[in-house]
Order: sequence, then C-alpha cells, then structure tokens
Amino acid sequence: MKYIFTLLLIFIISSVQAQQFRLLRPVPDTIQTNGSYLYAEPNINNPAYGHRGIDILVRYDTVYSASDGLVEFVGYNPDDTIGGYEPGGGGNYIRIKSMWAGKNIFLYYMHLTRPLVNLNNNVSAGQPIAISGNTGNSTGPHLHFEIRMNTSDFGAYRSRRNPELWVGIMGMGAIYGHIPNAPNSTRVDIDPDPKPRPPYTTFGWALTYNFNDIYIGSDDVYLENYAIGDVKPGTYTITALNGAYHRVVTVNADQVVNADPPSGVDEGLLTIEGFSLEQNYPNPFNPYTTISYNLSENAFVVLKVYDVLGKEIATLVNEEKAVGKYEVIFKTSELPTGVYVYSIDIQSFEDSKVYRMNKKMLYLK
Repeated sequence: MKYIFTLLLIFIISSVQAQQFRLLRPVPDTIQTNGSYLYAEPNINNPAYGHRGIDILVRYDTVYSASDGLVEFVGYNPDDTIGGYEPGGGGNYIRIKSMWAGKNIFLYYMHLTRPLVNLNNNVSAGQPIAISGNTGNSTGPHLHFEIRMNTSDFGAYRSRRNPELWVGIMGMGAIYGHIPNAPNSTRVDIDPDPKPRPPYTTFGWALTYNFNDIYIGSDDVYLENYAIGDVKPGTYTITALNGAYHRVVTVNADQVVNADPPSGVDEGLLTIEGFSLEQNYPNPFNPYTTISYNLSENAFVVLKVYDVLGKEIATLVNEEKAVGKYEVIFKTSELPTGVYVYSIDIQSFEDSKVYRMNKKMLYLK
C-alpha cells in the first residue's frame, strides 16, 4: 500500500509541474532563436553581465504581439527619458503593457525597422505590430525580445524574466532547474542536443544565469537558475559540477518541465538581508499548514499563495509588522492536489526596497 501511494504521489506531482507557455511567440515558428544570445548568457565584452532577453533571427519581416495589451512606447529614444531602455541600445522599439496572473508585465520588441502600431493603441495577441530590422546596438537584423515583471524601469532590480520559459515554438517544450550553490556561469550540459535545428556554435543554452547582473531575475514560479527553451520532445541527460548534479528528464510538446527530482517541495530556510522565509510544515499538508517568516526590522509584509500557473489563491498577510518571528496558518479543502507557491514581499522601512522570497509546498487531498 505504501509503495502504491508513493507511485501515485510521484505521478501527481510530475503531472502538475508541466505546463503550457504563457504567451504567444512573437515570430513564426519557422524562425530560430539565436543560440549565441539567450537569456542571461554572459556578455562577450563584459562577462559579469548577462543578456537580458533573447534574440530571434527574424530579419526584415513581421513581428507579432505576444499578448493583449496597451502600447506604451513607440519609436527611438536616444536619451532614455521616456522609453525605459538604455540610451540608443534598443534602436526603434515598442513597449507593450500586459497582464499576467494579476501582475503587470512589460514586453519589449527591439531593433525594429518600422512600427505598425501607434502610441496608446490597444493590441491583441497575434496582431502584427512591427517590421523587424537592424537599428540601435544591433549586430545584424533580428528581434530582441524582453519581458519585465511589475515595472518597466530599466534599472529595476532583477525585474527581467526569461522569455524561453514564457514563449516557445509550437510542439516544443522547455526545461528548467535549480543547481544548489552553483556559481555564476556554471556550465550545464544537456545531451543530446535539444534544439529543433543544427547544434549551436556555443553552449549558451548550457549556462546558469549570471546573477551578478542586477537586472537578471529568476521566474516567480519556477525559481530556476538555469533554463532552456525550444526543446524537442524527448528524454535528456543534464549534468553539471563534474557530475555532482545529474538529472534525466522527459519533455513533452508544449510543456515547461522541472528537471529536478519530483518532490515538488523546497526544504530549508531562505534569507535575504536579515529577512527569512521558512519551509511550511507539515509538507505535504492537508488540510492546513504553517508558514513562518522572520523580520530583522519593522516592515510592510505581503504574503500570498499561488498555483503553479501564477493564479493568486489567497492573501495571508497584508500589513505592517514589527521585528520578530511570525507564523501564519494556511487552510484549504477546495483546492486540487498539487504544488503551490507561497510568496512573501517585505518592504523595508529603512531602505524602501522590496525583498521577495518564494517557496513551494504540496497539498494532497
């Protein structure tokens, strides 16, 4: 009976960890993503900084909106007073404000030759919005595509998200994972070549993120430190740290799959600047669990629970708190079995920064 329950548990968790991409691809599926310029890959001239989006090899052809939204900026901004991007870097570009899971997301389409929409236009997913090109700091005609969460501010701390986990070629998948204590630019080898095209000339898809770059952030749901998109359906072996990290993962079409063992839960303590978030207990849980966090100074705290698609399930805390340790009870009987994410935002009164920490928990009916 215990053996059967273990198999059932693994099946349930594995099934809820895969999901479809969140946004449409901004170019046709026949156009490749540039393997030398993927998200967070080290900059050739300055290895401490990562590439903050992905480059797609569309030349002078139509670019489509990846989502419904509002056009907030169109054109070229040499002094960075309006568009929210580094001066001249993006050339002619468009910024579209959209929504995902109740949060603002800002999509950037850069190096364009000609926009097909105007400021304050409402656009629909799949609508033509521009002709790609070779403007700004571009090494050739292509589309540079970025996603930012919550803010369009170029200098916002780790606000960027990985487009490889948000958009993908139809019929392809994506893999993500987290290598504990991996230093920046740790090589992650994936075998066989996962791409639906000839092998890359670099192993850009096989790098953990350069978190020295303050603009690069991990995903709110996946909490990964490496990822690869446009993966052919199949089974892959992933290794790093001279074999200390070793995973075998199967990817199906249109799935975003966790390469790590299917526990679905994180163990231990997260700490940022003296604030900390503990693993819930019990875990797995039914019908209730306790979530603990610690404050090293007075702060405004927001603690919420989300499903793996980013849909908000509950707000547990939304108020100012004094220094100390706190415990919050989360109780449910209506949710389906699966992995959930609890996320805490701590706004410091001393430096006005917002510190975010996330952990996973497993609910079993």
